Amino acid sequence: MPYAHLRRILAVCALTLTLNHAAFAQLVFTDVTATAGVALPGDLTESVAWGDYDNDGDQDLYLTVNGANRLFRNDGGDNFTDVTAVAGVGNALFSVGCAFGDLDNDGDLDLYVVNFGAGRDALYRNDGPVGAGGEYAFTDVAAAAGINIELSSRGMALLDYNSDGLLDVYVVAIGEYILYRNDGNLQFTDVAALHGVNQSATGVGVTGSDVDNNGWIDIFTGNRSNDPNLLYMNDGGFFFSTPAIGIDAVGAGMGVLSFDYDNDLDFDLYWTTWPQPAGTINALYRNDGEDIFTDVAVATGTDDPLGWGISCNAGDVDNDGWEDFFVTNGFSPMTTPNVLFRNLGGTFTDATAALGGAAVDGRGVAFADYDRDGDLDLMLTTDGDVDNRLWRNDTINSNHWVVLNLVGTSSNRSAIGARIEVTTPLGTVVKEVSGGAGRGSQNSLPVEFGLGAAAGIDQITIRWPNRTTQFVHAAQLGVDRYITVIEGQTIPAVSQWGLAMMTLLVATAGTIVLIRRQRRERLHPSPSAPPSRGLYSATSPNVAEDWQDSPGEMDPRTLQLG
Repeated sequence: MPYAHLRRILAVCALTLTLNHAAFAQLVFTDVTATAGVALPGDLTESVAWGDYDNDGDQDLYLTVNGANRLFRNDGGDNFTDVTAVAGVGNALFSVGCAFGDLDNDGDLDLYVVNFGAGRDALYRNDGPVGAGGEYAFTDVAAAAGINIELSSRGMALLDYNSDGLLDVYVVAIGEYILYRNDGNLQFTDVAALHGVNQSATGVGVTGSDVDNNGWIDIFTGNRSNDPNLLYMNDGGFFFSTPAIGIDAVGAGMGVLSFDYDNDLDFDLYWTTWPQPAGTINALYRNDGEDIFTDVAVATGTDDPLGWGISCNAGDVDNDGWEDFFVTNGFSPMTTPNVLFRNLGGTFTDATAALGGAAVDGRGVAFADYDRDGDLDLMLTTDGDVDNRLWRNDTINSNHWVVLNLVGTSSNRSAIGARIEVTTPLGTVVKEVSGGAGRGSQNSLPVEFGLGAAAGIDQITIRWPNRTTQFVHAAQLGVDRYITVIEGQTIPAVSQWGLAMMTLLVATAGTIVLIRRQRRERLHPSPSAPPSRGLYSATSPNVAEDWQDSPGEMDPRTLQLG
């Protein structure tokens, strides 16, 4: 038996036995679209990206629209404010994809937007708080940056393909695909032909992921018109199109996704399609190692045979340690609804009913913990005949979690492409910091790990995009909190006195958190609404806050390591 197969079997068996499904509770989501003000009635909204563009510690929202795109600032309490005009990011071309990333490594998130039809893509440089009243503002520097190829762009992903500490941009389009190499100082050069990744096809979705775990980010494309999907394997900054065994489905393809659905510590691939030709279904390619993949969509219940698949994205919505994912369906009145697939330990069940149904013409989808309560919320964009949907996750269970916010120093500052393994007494789970997936959409950059019943973390292992490995011995840090990890910095040892002080602080932190959550209106006002998720751990004397409500005020759940 090949080593990769044996490793997968052992890993799955261990996690299946230990990640406790006794905490398998009913999912509860609340539609907060109206309160948030992100419905955009009548607007065809194609894609979505979450990102903290103003560095205030919570996730803001960018939506691409067939018209003027929108940027919504997260003001807490399910309230978002449209700041498009003051931020200067209202690109009015037909935008179908977007992603946040710090492309100039200056400490704030820039924004890349792909445009379908006429016009070049947009590259919005974040200029910081220079607008009226200190608002953050952007400048479109695409022309000056060398982003000058005008094709019908459809999808994109940010990645550091050559591990030089700068984020590059891969764009799929109708025509030859584009790889913009970041040469520094926001100057870009198309090197797709040089590296053989300039496939000429009708591409829609793309994602970057280290599929073969060699430390270099690979590229997986989702193509239409019966063009084959391609998996470009990265070997030291140079690509080759692998004849990967098993990736052979073709059709009217759309979105693609990389995630470890079976907890065997390698990344599997998902592909959505329309059922054209008749009988074409979505594919879930299990990574068997050694460039071998097996389509297990039917076996896992994720083939969605009657859906007109468009986008997809993954997130552990119940914090049980198994990645769930969402598939958007649309374009045809014959399609079945959008689907939330809940992972039951390597097989899936349709959990869409928890959303109150999702029978709308879907487009983009992305996850983020926008209210910072420790579970992933969900944004779905639509075709304009019905409103977009923002669902707040109100699920109550006994599962634990941790959110890791990585800050690169020699790697790209957004740490896009970093591989993170979190080990608890119950097992190890792996995720990546994603630069985009599905059909031009992006989850939040902070990565949330569900820990199941594990009440502590043994170790966090981070392989940064520059391929160095950092070990965070996090047993003393606790769970149910946000942790910022800065590349190359270590955690001071916590003395017994320090541990005693942490225990004392835990006793008072619950009251502090409760007061602050009430003031921010993050507790649900209805008597029938779910209660607060309870007590969170306090900060130790060796760490500092990275998020504040106001000057001098600290969220006790948040740690910064270094």
